Amino acid sequence: MELTSNIILLLSGITILVWGANKFVDHASVIAKHLGVGELVIGLTLIAAGTSAPEVFVGISAVLNGNEDIALGTAIGSNISNIALIFGVSCLYFNVASKNDLLNLLPFGLTVLLLGLTLADGAISFNESMGFVGLLMLFMYILFKTDGVPDEEDSEISEFTKSLFLSMVGLVGLIAGANISIIYAESTAMLLGISELVIGLTIIALGTSLPELAATVAALNKGKHQMVVGNIIGSNVLNLVLVIPIIGFFGSVQLSPIVMVRDFSILVILSIAFILLTVSLTKLKFKRSLYLVAGIILVSSYLLYIAILSGIV
Repeated sequence: MELTSNIILLLSGITILVWGANKFVDHASVIAKHLGVGELVIGLTLIAAGTSAPEVFVGISAVLNGNEDIALGTAIGSNISNIALIFGVSCLYFNVASKNDLLNLLPFGLTVLLLGLTLADGAISFNESMGFVGLLMLFMYILFKTDGVPDEEDSEISEFTKSLFLSMVGLVGLIAGANISIIYAESTAMLLGISELVIGLTIIALGTSLPELAATVAALNKGKHQMVVGNIIGSNVLNLVLVIPIIGFFGSVQLSPIVMVRDFSILVILSIAFILLTVSLTKLKFKRSLYLVAGIILVSSYLLYIAILSGIV
């Protein structure tokens, strides 16, 4: 009974977290427009940052509660689910070529490389944390210098004061949902006899990837393949450049070697596959069969990964 109630509360926390993230980014976008911030800036920053907000708030909450393993697992697990599950599903629906700005793949690849260097020595140092901050600055520079991630179509603009209030409500939801998720993730892990890292890699990572999934479904329905690719690039970069420095600056965790051997290796393989498929989608003649096969392989690999982590396989 205690396990059931813990799982229900954990899922409730994740639901509040995702709801808060959606409210916050929707109305923060409206506020930015009222303040005269350009459409490009809104699309490149708020959409990507908004879908990464759950991971970031989980990271902050986890570090404050001394659960750095959950923060690390959530960041890496969310990036894995973004590529294997969300991009994998997207591949099943691609039916035309898409012109993506390939320069955005540079910070994407560099964040994975720096993550590998960070995990290799078993700790997140101050210099490594600053390296992620530097990559954040590079990412923002590239976004401002290129067309970057396409922004969404204008939605109906609410009044400024209403949006300000609702964005604050969303922020409260983010904070509350993150704290509830961390508390009950830890207790659920203890009751199930599994590590907090695995909880972060599975339940919380998948739950905090829901905003990316929602954005992807909306983009696919509108035929905006660029938005799908751009959202995954932006989210995966921000997950690492925002969460890892939080752990490095404020936490004190010795990283488990299994993360490097198992989870990071999978992330590297998936990241290479994502880069190749994105380049192919932009530069080569479109072949639907290629993306159908790729989508099936990606989604199947994610299901297998979750099954292994859960002890089913």
